[in-house]
Order: sequence, then structure tokens, then C-alpha cells
Amino acid sequence: MLLDWRDEMVLDHGGLDTDHRDQHDLIRRFVDLPGEEEQRDEALSILEELRTVSTRHFAREERVLASIKYPHLAEHRAQHRRLAEILGEIIMQVEARESAFTFAYTKSKADELLQFWFFDHFAKADLRLKTHLAKFGVR
Repeated sequence: MLLDWRDEMVLDHGGLDTDHRDQHDLIRRFVDLPGEEEQRDEALSILEELRTVSTRHFAREERVLASIKYPHLAEHRAQHRRLAEILGEIIMQVEARESAFTFAYTKSKADELLQFWFFDHFAKADLRLKTHLAKFGVR
């Protein structure tokens, strides 16, 4: 079950939070879809939208971090690249119609991985930004 968005997750009351909420909402929409074959195209549409939102978000966040000279920017950027790769791999798995795995199985694994993908990075990397952003008046 996907964790709900909480006030403690707010970083800047602006674009970064909007992006994070959009990512969270798209993951929720994906997870809420039934694992039936007829839902595959909708699932792919949501994943592609998540890729678009995430690409925009990663660029925005990296610009903000560069502007405040965030000391862990290189590590954060590397995490974003890895997240983008993982999302690409998830999309390839969901797209694979000629697979040994059923769509239901693939989707259930994608459900778990997407939630981990978002919350692990958010908890370990993005929440660390809060103090740095506040120091520079980005709230």
C-alpha cells in the first residue's frame, strides 16, 4: 500500500514539492490499476507520464541544488540517473508483451519497485535537502 503524502515531506512549498506530489500521484494511479491485460496500455501511459515528470523534476532539482552549491550535488545527480535507468527498465518490462511473465506478475513487481524507487530516494536523499534549502531561503 502506497504511503500517503504528508506535510513532513514538504521541501520548498514550490516546484520541487509540486513535482514530488505529481510523481507520488502517478505512482498511486499505477499501483491502483488492476493487473489485467486490458490495463497494460493505461499502465504504460502512466509510466511514460512519470518518466516525463521525473525528467523535468530531476533537472529542476539539480538546478536548484547547483544554485545553492549543495555539497552532495554529484551524488544526488548520480542517484537521479540511476532512478531514470530503473524507471526505463520498469517500462521495458511492462511493455514486453512476449514475455514469460504475465502482465499481472510484472505489474505487481513494478508496483513494489516504483514505491521503493520513490520513497527510498525521497527519504534518504531529498529530505536531507530541507535544511540546505531553508538556509538559502528556499522553503
